Amino acid sequence: MPETPTPAGNNSLRSRKESENSSTWRVSVFFSIVVGITGVGSYLMADYLWELGWTFSSGLLLVLFTILFGYLSFGFCHALFGFLILRLGLKSVRLSDSVDTVIAAQEGDPPLQRAAVVIPIYNEPVDRVFSGIEAIFHSVMKEEYPDAFDFFILSDSTDPEQWIDEEAAWLKLCRKTKAQDRIFYRRRPKNHAKKSGNISDFCRTWGDHYRYMIVLDADSIMSGRTLVELLLRMEQNPQVGLIQSVPVLVGGESLYGRIQQFSNRLYGPVFMEGLAFWQECGGNFWGHNAIIRLRPFIEHCDLPELPGKKPFGGHILSHDFVEAGLLRRAGWEVWMAHDLGGSYEEGPQGLIESAQRDQRWCQGNLQHSLLLAARGLRGKTRIHLANGILGYVASPLWLLFMIVAFWKVTDHGSGAFLESEVMARGLLVLGITMALLFGPKILCLIDLILSSERSKSFGGRMNAITGAIVETFFSALFAPINMLFHTRFVLSNITGATVEWSAQRRGAQGTNWDDAVAVHGPHTLIGTLVGIAAAFIDPLLFWWLFPVLLGLWISIPLSVWTSQSDIGRMTRKEDMFLTPEERRPPREVAGALSGGGFLDQRFHGIIAAVLDPFLNAVHVSLLRRNRRRLIRGRDIYGDDASGKLPSDGSHEEYRALAERLLEEGPKALRKEEAVTLLSDIESMLWLHRQAWIRPSRGLAREWQTAIREISSAV
Repeated sequence: MPETPTPAGNNSLRSRKESENSSTWRVSVFFSIVVGITGVGSYLMADYLWELGWTFSSGLLLVLFTILFGYLSFGFCHALFGFLILRLGLKSVRLSDSVDTVIAAQEGDPPLQRAAVVIPIYNEPVDRVFSGIEAIFHSVMKEEYPDAFDFFILSDSTDPEQWIDEEAAWLKLCRKTKAQDRIFYRRRPKNHAKKSGNISDFCRTWGDHYRYMIVLDADSIMSGRTLVELLLRMEQNPQVGLIQSVPVLVGGESLYGRIQQFSNRLYGPVFMEGLAFWQECGGNFWGHNAIIRLRPFIEHCDLPELPGKKPFGGHILSHDFVEAGLLRRAGWEVWMAHDLGGSYEEGPQGLIESAQRDQRWCQGNLQHSLLLAARGLRGKTRIHLANGILGYVASPLWLLFMIVAFWKVTDHGSGAFLESEVMARGLLVLGITMALLFGPKILCLIDLILSSERSKSFGGRMNAITGAIVETFFSALFAPINMLFHTRFVLSNITGATVEWSAQRRGAQGTNWDDAVAVHGPHTLIGTLVGIAAAFIDPLLFWWLFPVLLGLWISIPLSVWTSQSDIGRMTRKEDMFLTPEERRPPREVAGALSGGGFLDQRFHGIIAAVLDPFLNAVHVSLLRRNRRRLIRGRDIYGDDASGKLPSDGSHEEYRALAERLLEEGPKALRKEEAVTLLSDIESMLWLHRQAWIRPSRGLAREWQTAIREISSAV
């Protein structure tokens, strides 16, 4: 029977109706203020443009200004409402109180329904992924319900060395934790539909065995306490389909990473309080660090392919927003647990890495434009979708606004703008805009200063104030660079270009000068040409554009410098951009980021899969299990269930690949050939026997070295 979101009892029904009435009131108040601020700003801008003399460019400027000013007002109101709630001691909007007051575990109480913790991975750093899982597992084992969670590592990795390293790390993790019956691993032969397809595969295969699913990313970290609290809240609220925790950034090594980490930690709590004020049970899903009720998710969130060609058609890339909307459409509540700590993730460590991630998100969010008018979606869902779209479309709109303003200045001359009455109105509009732009940072900083306990976690009030000032300066430099990045991404998508959903770079690897010149060279050139043109046309125009042009002029050295880990360590040594998690690292974060030594540095990958008898046997057994699924007709990758793995070919082709592998070494095979060979059961068994019985002269040097090391160790 389908699971329906029907609360138990009349009291629950009454409280739900009261919640809906409260939600309507909150939405009305919040968006009335957003509209009011936008209306005042638009009126003042129209009055200013009228004084200059109304032209076609004036109308275009007013339309662009209204959209962008409204977007700024929306963000400002989150900070304003969050600040008022926190400072006036108002009751926060949350699903329930802490687990300590929600449920008192009593003898004879029914056990908790079990949850599956799923970790989709795609060519991720193996040591970091498995050390993170180990840290989370040990944290869970210290809680009052240690047996309530099983862990599933869902691999979509396409690199053959990565594939085997993951299997070897999984074996080591199972041995270390003695949790062979709690931690599972599988790799899909085809990564159909990317991450959403990976999760769909799990739901079809294991969804009937669990009531809940907790989705983590490869870089996610969660404490056992937080996992238990999320589970208990779901148990006590049967009308809830999803609870999203609020992960904070950790692990920043470069200057860029530490700046982002600091701003996320300083400004995040106030903004999240304001977001919770109006969204209540109509929250959003961010794709990870969230708990999901599996039955309604399976029944209502099987995503269709969008009509048309890529980038707007095809598989939905930013699937999380849509899945939350589909749960809401079916009557389930979606909440944000902004009051819970113990949820963490890592961020990009450089401007270019951040832009690469934004490029994928941009394409995914622009797809949502086809869903804005979809039948049955709730109003709050449409707001979330529109906000995600505008987060990227705002950049080309800002650029267009600046171009039209540039045009208007050249049309009128700077003298028209310096007349006393015109200038006074212009400064008023500029002042209000700056207040909306920088007001949220000021409110968040005031909230921190007024809380002595929170100030100490940032190294003291002066340390936090200094960090906020320097962070604002760097944000001003990053802003025009990101504006050009996002503008290019949006225009590329509109013209039909698409992007592959590739693996993210983890850690502060640093941006080299060649990459920085290749990526930021156009930014520097654009900034230089615009600066020269502005100075030639009117010196006043040049100084008006100077704050924007400065970031573009120095984009190359800025990108290189801020991506370096040694610069990040220097600021950490001086306690600059200090965060609570750096000052007192949580046990789970420290364990995950320390690295668990899951990889054997002497030999690993294909060589280990062939030579190590235990790893070879486990690898073959996993291939057999996958084959049995296909034979039983459980192929969910889009092909007919033929009983054969996708890589099956003729015996002669496999044998030729295997001989080349032994005689010339793993580097002699292309990636596709290595995956094909690793996917064949008979070839893997044959390779293991041949590698150990053949004379050394018949093996490549890599095999000889590995065999000697194994023999000497034995």
